[in-house]
Amino acid sequence: MNKIGFFLFATLVCTSLSVGCDNKAAGPSAAAATTSAAEPAKASELTLFALDVGVASNPDGTVVPLTQFLPGEKIIASLRTQGAAKGVPVSVKLIEMSNGQVVGEQSTDLTLSGAATTNLEFVKQGAGQWTPGRYVMEVAIAGKPAGRQEIEVTKTLPEGARPKPPAGA
Repeated sequence: MNKIGFFLFATLVCTSLSVGCDNKAAGPSAAAATTSAAEPAKASELTLFALDVGVASNPDGTVVPLTQFLPGEKIIASLRTQGAAKGVPVSVKLIEMSNGQVVGEQSTDLTLSGAATTNLEFVKQGAGQWTPGRYVMEVAIAGKPAGRQEIEVTKTLPEGARPKPPAGA
């Protein structure tokens, strides 16, 4: 498992454990109150279980996960979440690692029950292109860090960096 995959896995495990601990500490009466239909879903009920970064959406809404991108490409953060949410704010920042500058930010309010995929797109405005270098996508749910993924923008892609399109496509 590469460093990025391990970090993402460790982050998700820690987040899951944290959510589980919060529910146990609250006790049964508090847990029952959070499932009441009259009360809006709390952010702790929504969990990010995968963050994939790619260039195009599949028919099911997911993306083929990539770590390297070309300067002119659209970059898509595909958030796979689980849980219940009613108007829970979710934001994704694209940060250039060399200087800490936020070069893109997208947000949405999620209302869902169960598993869902939400894609947020980052496109360099105007005729501009992404500066070659390392970037990090940071996801926050209700203002709390929920995941991150490092990517690289490079002028050329090494052989085998992308799946081959089907013949005739």
